[in-house]
Amino acid sequence: MASCSYVILAQSPITLGNTNMPGSGDTLRYSNAQLSSVGNYTQTGANFNWNFSSLVYTSQGVRSFKSGLQTPYALFFLSAGEYGEKIADTLGAGPLVITKYYDFYKKQTSPNAYIADGAGITFSSIPVPNYYSDKDELYNFPMTYPKYDSTTFKFSTPAGVLPFTYSKTGYRVTVVDGWGNVTTPYGTQSCLRLVTTQYSHDSITSTLIPIPLGFPDYQRSYQWLTTSSRIPYLEVSGNVTGTLFTPTQVRYRDSYRSPGIVTAIEEQNEIRLPEFYPNPVKDELALVNNSTGSRTIVVQDLKGSSVVTVETRIQGGLQLIDVSGLERGIYVLKVTENGRENSFKFIKE
Repeated sequence: MASCSYVILAQSPITLGNTNMPGSGDTLRYSNAQLSSVGNYTQTGANFNWNFSSLVYTSQGVRSFKSGLQTPYALFFLSAGEYGEKIADTLGAGPLVITKYYDFYKKQTSPNAYIADGAGITFSSIPVPNYYSDKDELYNFPMTYPKYDSTTFKFSTPAGVLPFTYSKTGYRVTVVDGWGNVTTPYGTQSCLRLVTTQYSHDSITSTLIPIPLGFPDYQRSYQWLTTSSRIPYLEVSGNVTGTLFTPTQVRYRDSYRSPGIVTAIEEQNEIRLPEFYPNPVKDELALVNNSTGSRTIVVQDLKGSSVVTVETRIQGGLQLIDVSGLERGIYVLKVTENGRENSFKFIKE
């Protein structure tokens, strides 16, 4: 395995713009890696060589982007430079099922940025658009080293349309703190390294909650961006509690590895994300079985500590997870089945 000391690519910082972001027709494959294999991801600097060639592969996924006009929400997200990414076919269960969940992004020139523009969901066969009243600028351009940005955002679901209302408001701080070359199992590229942190206050109201429930939602992502990968060449993301960052996911740009790897919803019919309800929950989470095979369930607090672990065989019906002993707050439900891991947040009343 080659040492980073032999890699000579970057001579000066690259500059990124909207042309380096995902657009219509892009299908971008990534691999997930074991958290323990990432090593020191905080080190950075100018003309720095990051060597992550020892990342241990666990699974794959695909991010697929379409023009807003090619999605079920064309009437709501139809402006030029609008792109939809399908997140799930179905989420929730019982009376709270939503389908055809898309996130929407936009390339805009004023300000020159790649923004999160909204989301589209379908409830009771009715398409429902959800907008940012204050757009979330994910990347501001031109982006090079060094760079510091602080922007605000505000998002909410429409009032009176859904049986619940969700909103979030806050700000994002993004710092380009390094440049050089990054090496992963996929290869070596010239890159910019940035750290972006979302400081958000989220709130949920519904007929199940007599009083609105609010909670902080702080998330951080270390990203290595290149001119050609369109998504982060490497990304380490997780939760922030106080000054403590707890990584929950490592993924990197990759190529197709082998048959049998679960990829995107677009590539395999009948692939569905695990469904659970109710959310918020008081005593028991009901997890719906969508497939057969082994399943591992881990409930973590926002510090990344495991509080409940269950292993079982999936045989149809529901699996009940006792969370009555947890304190009120927000937790992460991690579900691994058939080699595929998904993470979801839920609220314990």
